[in-house]
Amino acid sequence: MNVINKISDFFDEKRRSKHKRIRERNDKMRALGKKTTKKGWGSMVNTGSGGINKNPIDRVYDIAQQQKNIAEEKELQKRDAPEN
Repeated sequence: MNVINKISDFFDEKRRSKHKRIRERNDKMRALGKKTTKKGWGSMVNTGSGGINKNPIDRVYDIAQQQKNIAEEKELQKRDAPEN
């Protein structure tokens, strides 16, 4: 084997072991009844302006209000979700 093949095999094995660890972790989480996905960035806010800043003051107020609404929805979901 040449060096390139050895390096390629090394990274393939590393990737396979990572996938195996993730699968094992996900199986444990599913057994506990939890979701296996990461939380990510959360909900995006729709500004409605399509990137055009016609009136920045109104846009900032709208974004802040939408973020408050999203936070309240998430808080209600947490409160209503059963404890694990």
